[in-house]
Amino acid sequence: MNRSKNTRINRFYNRCRDAGLSVTPQRLAVYNALVGSDNHPSPEMIYKHVQAEHPMISFATVYKILEALEQKGIIAKVTTLNKTLRYDPLIYQHHHIICIKCKKIIDLESSELDALPVPPQVKSKHKLIDYSVHFNVICSDCRKKE
Repeated sequence: MNRSKNTRINRFYNRCRDAGLSVTPQRLAVYNALVGSDNHPSPEMIYKHVQAEHPMISFATVYKILEALEQKGIIAKVTTLNKTLRYDPLIYQHHHIICIKCKKIIDLESSELDALPVPPQVKSKHKLIDYSVHFNVICSDCRKKE
């Protein structure tokens, strides 16, 4: 296990403890599957990965774990243009590049996007919680196949 993944796992333990959640083998396996992927996996993708190590785990359990971790602010949801639910282990503000063909999601950190002014229509009647910018693209891999 590399140092970055060790750091993420240590943070996971701390965040669970702070949120009042125990770190069960199933929760740890779900989180490991999430941080082990670089493509913001769907619940189905995470379930397939976790099932190899925990064959008795159900899809419903994986989904409930993901929902609980998201509600406690330990992971984040990424909803794409095609309404596919995906999860992200990064909970700080960042943006995404999303391929509309292969559904790949790439993290994008940009101080320019972070500094975008929030339009008055958003701030006047609403309480802004967070925002992210999604760029819908055809990725380089898919372009090569065209």
